[in-house]
Amino acid sequence: MKKLSIISTMLFITLFISACGFSDPDSDSTEKEGNGYELLTVANPADITTLDPHNNSVITTSAVLVNIYNKLVKRDETGEIVSDLATSWEKIDDNTWEFNLEPNVTFHNGDTFTAEDVKFSLERVATDTTLQQNSTFRQIEEVNIIDDATVQVVTTEPDPQLLSRLSTPAASILPSTYFNEVGADEFFNNPVGTGPYEFSTWERDDHVELVKYDDYFEGEPKWETVHFSVVPEDSTRVSELLTDGIDIAFNIPTADMNRINENDGTHVALAPIQRVIQLWLSTEEGAATADPAVREAIDLAIDNQVIIDEILLGSATATRTHVTPGNFGADESLYDTYRYDPERAKEVLAESGYEDGVTVEISVNNYYTEMAEVVVGMLAEVGITADIELIEQSQFANRLFNEDLREGVFVGWGNDMFDGSILELFKEDNVTSYSNEKVEELLDAAAYNMDEEERAAQYQEIQQIFADELPVVYLFQLEGRYGVNDRINYTPRLDELYYVDEITLSE
Repeated sequence: MKKLSIISTMLFITLFISACGFSDPDSDSTEKEGNGYELLTVANPADITTLDPHNNSVITTSAVLVNIYNKLVKRDETGEIVSDLATSWEKIDDNTWEFNLEPNVTFHNGDTFTAEDVKFSLERVATDTTLQQNSTFRQIEEVNIIDDATVQVVTTEPDPQLLSRLSTPAASILPSTYFNEVGADEFFNNPVGTGPYEFSTWERDDHVELVKYDDYFEGEPKWETVHFSVVPEDSTRVSELLTDGIDIAFNIPTADMNRINENDGTHVALAPIQRVIQLWLSTEEGAATADPAVREAIDLAIDNQVIIDEILLGSATATRTHVTPGNFGADESLYDTYRYDPERAKEVLAESGYEDGVTVEISVNNYYTEMAEVVVGMLAEVGITADIELIEQSQFANRLFNEDLREGVFVGWGNDMFDGSILELFKEDNVTSYSNEKVEELLDAAAYNMDEEERAAQYQEIQQIFADELPVVYLFQLEGRYGVNDRINYTPRLDELYYVDEITLSE
């Protein structure tokens, strides 16, 4: 398949990079005592990859960094854009937005937050082509300082997604004076932000520790210490949760959900997340899936609900689109529905000359092995032989971006922009070689269309074309599965980020 060519913010793919080691939080000198807010421990299956929010594309890293840094705006738990470092904002013209900044904000090193920091941070990510998130922000032409508390962000073209871009962790604000004084290497060894929690330590492949910042501008943070442990093994995360070693365990296997719920002192928290499980199908000449009939048969052969019920124990919703409800431009007629008709799948293959069947090759992130194997069985029932290649989680991203995957790719993909622009995944020179002139026109128009109603309709039309031509077969939107100690009140967020001060003690 061809190399993926998209904005890097879409890299919020489900990749949990291999890690090892576990630091038992109970051995920490800080004990869970006093008012109960002394220590919060979260177990993730992967370590963070960087402390630079402008150079990160991994959701498990962003989930930690959002507590160190602030942005101009952010998304609340419902996905709505709300104030962060900006108290208000307005569109001056199609290319210019003005932001009024919070007064009396300080960085963790004591520097005062000003408009200069906004200019420095946004222009850094917009101009430094070595940063992973540069392609997300290169639409920003400049940031003009009106005064210490006011900035204008100017884009090269009308950008209807600007607020969405600025709400992502990649738009985090850094202290310009201090950064330039110590340099990037030293800064990211001991970063400072304006967030509710200060960086304390990072022991690679073991844990990241944050401590509360007493002078946080929105008031004193709740937790004294937050410990993000790296626990790659599912069974170890579950065991630590059941024995009161951790408070929250990310990505609980469905097989352990009942055990956690039945255990005295723990429960499973479920909530929809942005990630959609999907099967990308190459349309490149010579690939079996280049034939529309093969793609249609694949779609008709898969019983989405069986996978949801038997593998995920109901913790997902069938979908025929990536733009699920809660995202701009969603076509809800394609949500909570699927096309399962194995007899018609056989007919389609026979009508197209595949009476003896057809073979397709599929690369699978081994994180999804169980789901993929069920799909393989369903395809076999209609005469499609699927040869699957299981790829370690740590290698999947490299293989994906080095054109080293098969004609089918079984993958989970997020949407941190909360926007129909996720469909640009299949624009121009994309991983499936899919090309449709009408889709290109609609994507180009929507990218600059400041009329929200028209823009939404453009994305909805694209989704209908995809549902017909099937460069990708969408299966279901996942729910996040978190094991939680009963002492904690925790509701998973749609964006999978941990805003620690939203996590409270149970009453």
